[in-house]
Amino acid sequence: MRLAYYALALGWAVIILVLTLLPAPLLPPAPELEFFTVDSLVHALLFGVQLLLLLFGLQRDPSVHLKTRLITGSFLLVVAFGILVEILQGSMGLGRAADPVDALSNSIGGVIGLALWFLFVRRFAASFRKTG
Repeated sequence: MRLAYYALALGWAVIILVLTLLPAPLLPPAPELEFFTVDSLVHALLFGVQLLLLLFGLQRDPSVHLKTRLITGSFLLVVAFGILVEILQGSMGLGRAADPVDALSNSIGGVIGLALWFLFVRRFAASFRKTG
């Protein structure tokens, strides 16, 4: 397993941590929409992309055979990461609070990423696999 295959997923995880753990006063106000908040949409987008990048890394790694079990494990890892981020927000004392709605949005993003993988991406992902 080479770290280079997972560089995008790991880099994105760092971006998620930095953005979600910034002190509250440094964050711009998010406009409220009627049915959902922009914050929920951003959370879903961040974690959906996180899952897709992880799956791309696994797909490209020639030492890994990407089967349903590994895809499921990857999804659960991203969901656990989303919950961990919320726990960290609540425990760091930076004016942020652990929000179960954000944890749910993170998980929904994972579901969307998983759906995109199964509907579209995995059909084309084989062309990204590196050999040797």
